[in-house]
Amino acid sequence: MLVAFAGLAAAITYNAMFLQAGRHPAAMSIEAEGSGMRSPREDRMSSVSTRTLPQTGKRTAPGPRSQTILAIQRNLKEEGYEPGPADGVIGHMTRAAIMAYQYDQGLAVTGEGSSGLLKTMIFGSSTGTSGQRASLPVPEKTKALVRAVQKSLTELGYKPGPADGISGAATRKAIERFERDRKLDVKGRISGRLMKELVQATGNSLAIVNSG
Repeated sequence: MLVAFAGLAAAITYNAMFLQAGRHPAAMSIEAEGSGMRSPREDRMSSVSTRTLPQTGKRTAPGPRSQTILAIQRNLKEEGYEPGPADGVIGHMTRAAIMAYQYDQGLAVTGEGSSGLLKTMIFGSSTGTSGQRASLPVPEKTKALVRAVQKSLTELGYKPGPADGISGAATRKAIERFERDRKLDVKGRISGRLMKELVQATGNSLAIVNSG
């Protein structure tokens, strides 16, 4: 009797291990209704299916400073200045346009965008006149822009003085002469329009662009 029972158990084991073609239904049930734990691959697939896919490669929103510059660019364009594309970035055109606006409004000519400058644009308040500008440090990028203008004017024979990054009397007179020759409104200060004209006149935009 014991021998027969052992033989029967062996036959059942052999059939389960070698003769069944597929997995036993019970195995599927146990796997599906077990502890609820998933494999690493299942976790990854679930993560992909629940992730917000449009975020892939999406550009992040500009920071507060970029939004301020964007608003400044739009205001400059509305007021007739030429700041270049409204992209929230201070390039050489935007910097030159800011300098022109600051000069015209009697502000310290720094070429820098700020929330204070934006408020001045919106509310129309000015802190001075063209002859009474506050003295503020000039950023190096603005000095580099002035140097680029001076070098271009020198190349064209307008004698703006040394390329020292300071827009002094000689530089202003050179700009005025250049503007007259180009049949522009004579302003004697750096502006977006001046930058465009210098690029066209010299045929070389690298010195201008790299200064921004």
